[in-house]
Amino acid sequence: MLKKEFMKKYDGVIRSIAVIQGVDMGVATDMLIYEIRVHAGIVKREDTYIEEVDWKQAQKDLDSIID
Repeated sequence: MLKKEFMKKYDGVIRSIAVIQGVDMGVATDMLIYEIRVHAGIVKREDTYIEEVDWKQAQKDLDSIID
């Protein structure tokens, strides 16, 4: 999966993050990627702000990004 495809698949979530956090789409994308890594146990952190994501599928999608 290309990063562009990842962003298209998660466009609604990314837009929601951008609006709620008051950031641009690029920053919101990075925030989503960080949250996926938190939920996958790659990064440790206790608080989170995204609830409506299939984290296992998102981790697979993130791992498949080739660009």
